[in-house]
Amino acid sequence: MEPILNSFKDKKGYIIFSILLFAAGAVIGYFAFKQDPEFILSNLNNLMGNIINIGKQIMGKKKLYAIGLIFQNNVKALLLMMFGGIFLGIIPLIGMIFNGLLIGIMLAMVFYEGKTLAFFLATLLPHGILELPVIILGASFGLKTGFEIIIPNKNKNRMENLKENLTKSVLSMGVLVPLLYIAAVIETLITPYFAKLF
Repeated sequence: MEPILNSFKDKKGYIIFSILLFAAGAVIGYFAFKQDPEFILSNLNNLMGNIINIGKQIMGKKKLYAIGLIFQNNVKALLLMMFGGIFLGIIPLIGMIFNGLLIGIMLAMVFYEGKTLAFFLATLLPHGILELPVIILGASFGLKTGFEIIIPNKNKNRMENLKENLTKSVLSMGVLVPLLYIAAVIETLITPYFAKLF
């Protein structure tokens, strides 16, 4: 267990940077919708096609199927964030901005439809309290991998840094993947009940 926990060390700066990217995306998404809601709504399939498709696929299906589909989608997103870092960190960088963008748009849409902030939080927080930190942590691994390809650690060459970062990314999945499964269970079984309260 210690190697898994140690894999999260030395990520503080990258975690903060990931959060800032996410926050910037959320602000952009929110004000982009406020500025031109008709344009965003007409392009909703392009922006949120994957989320919409998953919603359609799980509608009317058994809970276990829904959990599996949500879990699978979230693991794919995590892997893309973490191991997409080999492309100079560009994929996790864009990924965090885009994820924030979607959250900002969804918040603006909630207000546009006359619903409350409480409703938005009820539909996001139950599972998001686990899911979002996992994606942020995944991005921090990917960003570190990319950054150290561009500017290697002084004591190691690029290949040594890459091997170490990828090894730590794999080890971290021992914590992150189970958390995503728990988040998928919560999103399927608990979040809908909270949403109905508002």
